[in-house]
Amino acid sequence: MLCSTVAMAQTAKGETQPDADPLEIFLKQYVDHAGLPGAVVGIGYGNGTLRTAASGYASVKPDTAMTADRQFYIGSLTKMMTSVVTLQLASEKRINLSDKIGKFLPEEYKGRIANGETATIRDLLRNSSGIPDYLDGEFFFQLVGSDPQHGWRNIELLPLIADHDAYFEPGSTYAPSNSNFILLGIMIEAVEGDVIEAVFNRRIFEPADMRNTSFGRFPRPDLLARGFDDADDDGQLEDVTDYDVGDQLADGGVMSTVEDMVKFARALFVNGVLLGPNAIERATSDTIFAGDGSYGYGFVIGNSAWGPVWGHDGIYFGYSAEFSWFPDQDTVVVFLSNGRALNDVPTVTSMLMTGIFGKPE
Repeated sequence: MLCSTVAMAQTAKGETQPDADPLEIFLKQYVDHAGLPGAVVGIGYGNGTLRTAASGYASVKPDTAMTADRQFYIGSLTKMMTSVVTLQLASEKRINLSDKIGKFLPEEYKGRIANGETATIRDLLRNSSGIPDYLDGEFFFQLVGSDPQHGWRNIELLPLIADHDAYFEPGSTYAPSNSNFILLGIMIEAVEGDVIEAVFNRRIFEPADMRNTSFGRFPRPDLLARGFDDADDDGQLEDVTDYDVGDQLADGGVMSTVEDMVKFARALFVNGVLLGPNAIERATSDTIFAGDGSYGYGFVIGNSAWGPVWGHDGIYFGYSAEFSWFPDQDTVVVFLSNGRALNDVPTVTSMLMTGIFGKPE
């Protein structure tokens, strides 16, 4: 917690450091305990201020210290953005959330996607379509290993989704499937007549002033923190930055910074730049039970001792992320790391809430 970590900041002689930033102290302890290479945390407050901390390394060999302006892959936080664009198209009457996803698929895949002719866009947004996940099994990762800089496109994954049995009847239950957001990406590109990068630039990144946010690309940007993962399953982290596991994919291909993700939160939930209040209400209230919380339209909807919390977590090869918006406090917590934890740790957000909001009433 922010309040308690100050007491743990000590010099080698056991003396406390009076000028130490408790957020930086907390983050260093978290990074060390989790076994992460590095991380950045950002807290965006209701008055518009931003507080950040960075810890660890942005690269090794040579070692480069982490800084708060670094880019990271945000993984499934991308799903929130795909949902926003989908809801924008619905508000413009260019699609209907009751449309069947098969309507937007290439002719050669009509009838080959399980539940494609019965699952609605709404079902896909809520992860309740029953459409099988293209990441089930190891086939996609075998493709990545054989062609690590391929530049995968949403439409190229249709062969991995097609000709498999459905998980369940659409709308009957919740099961996360990355295929849902790949198919939404295909729908968006078909309706807009443009590639996903250009659509997101027009509809999200530019309106929200997210200047350091984009889909992945080669060569890797200098601002991108190098990503590390246990690729060989030997308990050691290796640099995996140059593997494309979805640079242009609508389920996880976006790179961003904590500052830009705070801008995204404010443009979405505060300033109405991206969606109107009716769309936000529907996206966060039309939910399906998902274990510890519920799932709305691309958002995990949960409750805390301080009130509701909306957001998502994300994993990408060599990266991990958290995004948590507290609507009652107009506050967002963003955590981005260039690794995946080697040890079991709670979420960063859960450990910070008392320090940010005080003890719950």
